[in-house]
Amino acid sequence: MKWFKISALAAAMAIATSGASAATVINGSFEDIGDGALNGSGWNIFSSVPGWTGSPNIEIQSDRTLGSIDAQDGNYYAELDTNQDAGIFQNIALDAGSYSLSFWYSPRVNADPTTTNDMSYSVAGAAETYIDNIITGAPNPAYPHGAWTNVVANFTIDSDQTIALSFAALGGSRFNGCGNCGALIDNVTIAAVPLPAGILLMLTAVGAFGFARRRPKA
Repeated sequence: MKWFKISALAAAMAIATSGASAATVINGSFEDIGDGALNGSGWNIFSSVPGWTGSPNIEIQSDRTLGSIDAQDGNYYAELDTNQDAGIFQNIALDAGSYSLSFWYSPRVNADPTTTNDMSYSVAGAAETYIDNIITGAPNPAYPHGAWTNVVANFTIDSDQTIALSFAALGGSRFNGCGNCGALIDNVTIAAVPLPAGILLMLTAVGAFGFARRRPKA
C-alpha cells in the first residue's frame, strides 16, 4: 500500500512541521513603559506602551498603587479600566500549529454584586476568531479579590498568519470611591503546544518502517 512508502525523511518533516513555532508576547508583564513615567502613586495612563496599543489607552500600575495586591510577575501590571472602559491589543506572527494563551487576572473592586471587574480576551486572525471569552461576576470563588488567578485557553491555527491578541474591559459600572476601576491583568504569554509524545513516537515509527520497506534488496 502507498502509505508503506513514507520515508524516514518525510516522517521527520512531519514531526518538524506539525508543532507550532515558539511564540513571543512582547512586554507580556508590562515591565517596559518606554519613555513614559509613573506618577507619585505609582501608576499612569498611556496611549500605548512597548508591545501594546491602547484602545483608547492603557493604565499601568505598580506595587505602590494598591494595598490589596502586587504584580504577579515583576513590579508592574495593567488595569483595563482607565478613565473609561478600555482595551489593549498586539499583533503576533504565528506558524500553523497549536498554542496556549495564559494570563493572570485579578478583580480590583471588592464588591458583590458588581460588573466593573468584567473583561474579555480574544485571539483573532484575518478570517477566523480562535478565542472569544469573557470573565464576569468577579470577585467570586473562581476569581477572588486580592489574588491572581491563572487563565488559560488553547487554540489551533491551520496556516501561518498574524493574529491579534486583545483584552478589553466590559463592565462600565461605577463603584463608589473608585470611579472606573476593574480588571487587572499580568504575565501574558502565548506558548506553542508540542505534539503528544505518543503521536511523535507513532510518526517516528511509521517513518522508520517506510524507510525499511524501501531498502534495496541484497
